[in-house]
Amino acid sequence: MKHLFVIIIFAISFAANTIYARETEYDDCLLEHLINAKIDLAAQLMKRACKENFKDFTIVLEKRKEYNECLLQYLPGVESGDAVTEIQQVCARKHL
Repeated sequence: MKHLFVIIIFAISFAANTIYARETEYDDCLLEHLINAKIDLAAQLMKRACKENFKDFTIVLEKRKEYNECLLQYLPGVESGDAVTEIQQVCARKHL
């Protein structure tokens, strides 16, 4: 019984640390990429990419992660809605 208690405490501690680490990575992603956001559409796509790559607990396919990384690389600083759409389409063609 004592061993089961120790295992349960260890599992809870590990889960809490994992959640905290993912939250930290998500927050860092937002801070790194949103600082250069010029338009709302780009900001929304970057927020979603950060969430999918670092916060969601669902399994994200590697291709989707690569797509999100492409968005995060090329969207900051974009000042045109048309450019955002084009970048989104190119990233999709390359990675999805």
